[in-house]
Amino acid sequence: MDLSTTQPQPSRNQDDSTFSKKEKKISDESEQISTSSIDVATLLAENIQTVGLEISRSIASEVLIQQNSEMVIQENTLKLHPTLCEVEGLTEDKHYRALSKILGHPTRTLIFFSLSYFVRLEWVRRFFSDD
Repeated sequence: MDLSTTQPQPSRNQDDSTFSKKEKKISDESEQISTSSIDVATLLAENIQTVGLEISRSIASEVLIQQNSEMVIQENTLKLHPTLCEVEGLTEDKHYRALSKILGHPTRTLIFFSLSYFVRLEWVRRFFSDD
C-alpha cells in the first residue's frame, strides 16, 4: 500500500473550529436581527403612544368646545323669555309662539342675542310670515 498518494485528512479539531465559527456567525446575525426587531418595536410603541396622546388632547379640546357652546346656549335660553318681553310690538300670543320657535332651534337663540335690540322685532315677525 502506497501511503504517499493518500491525502492527509483534516484533523477533527479543524472541522470543529470551522463549524464553531459558522455557528458563532449565525448566532451573531440572529442577535443583530433580534436587536433590530426590538428597536423597531420600541419605536413603533413610542409612535403609537404619541399619536394616542395627540388624539386624546384633540378629543378633550372638542369636548370642551362643545360644553362651552352648550353653556352659552343654556344661558341665552334662560334670558330669552325676559328679553322677548322687552321687545315692543309683540302680542302675548306671538311672544310665546316666538319663544317656542326660537327654543326649538338652539342656533336661533344665538342669532337672536347677536341682533341689536331694534332688529329683534322684525326678525321675530319673519318667523310668523314663514308659517
